Amino acid sequence: MVRRLRNAAVVLCYHNVVREEPPELVSTGLHITLAAFEEQMRWLATHYTVIPMRELAARMRAGKSLRGTAAITFDDAYRGVFDNAWPILVELRLPATVFVVTNVPDASEPFWWDHPTAARQAGGPLSRRWLGDLRGDGRLILRDLGVPPSLEAPAVTRPAGWETIRAASRDGLDLGVHSATHRALTQLTDGELRAEIVDSRATLARDSGVTAELFAFPYGLWDQRVRDVARTAGYVAALTLDPRLVSRGTDPWALPRVNIPSRITTSAFQAWITGWNPHRVRP
Repeated sequence: MVRRLRNAAVVLCYHNVVREEPPELVSTGLHITLAAFEEQMRWLATHYTVIPMRELAARMRAGKSLRGTAAITFDDAYRGVFDNAWPILVELRLPATVFVVTNVPDASEPFWWDHPTAARQAGGPLSRRWLGDLRGDGRLILRDLGVPPSLEAPAVTRPAGWETIRAASRDGLDLGVHSATHRALTQLTDGELRAEIVDSRATLARDSGVTAELFAFPYGLWDQRVRDVARTAGYVAALTLDPRLVSRGTDPWALPRVNIPSRITTSAFQAWITGWNPHRVRP
């Protein structure tokens, strides 16, 4: 009923797609199995009109109907997205956008949250300190935890390299920017904010050949200052993390996306992407 009656679109946010979820990283909810992802995509393809994120943003700005539409996005540009998710999307002819942390491809270090020590404490009382005082800076967070940045994380959590990203882009995968270093933008100085939002766009253009039209806020964190920098940088839209739908009148530079947890059940997935949120239900 919601899908048919509401003039609104859903934007799905994934992170990594793996053959088998690393048990030590289950608590992060970021590494969905290929089997679960494929089941969700096949269901999505038969129940929604899946369109490119850029087209969804353009429809919204033009006041066109969004009823029954969806867009698929991935944050961080994990290698698993290109190895595992992209072939399924090509088979089903589903468009998608991958948001790249532009200083990360070809780097030897994994993302800080994929270190098992950090993963075990994800969502705990330290999270506020990590994204506040430590500004979401991976090196500072790992130092705070006493974890060497070079410590091995599971191989399936590695980011993709530029060669892999360029190849997928040539085959039709859309690219956006997810900042330069994945820090909490609301905690940065104006100069740092420019490097994360503006300079990262130039880096993506240089290393992939794509001038990004879309930006995704790291950790989904933004405020008016951050939003305005994204707008003036030349992006046509910017995306947050918020389990709501996109409708006419939604701010183009604060578009909500529904984050998909790695272990969500099939029935919960189908309800979750309609914008249903149990935390907003009132008796």
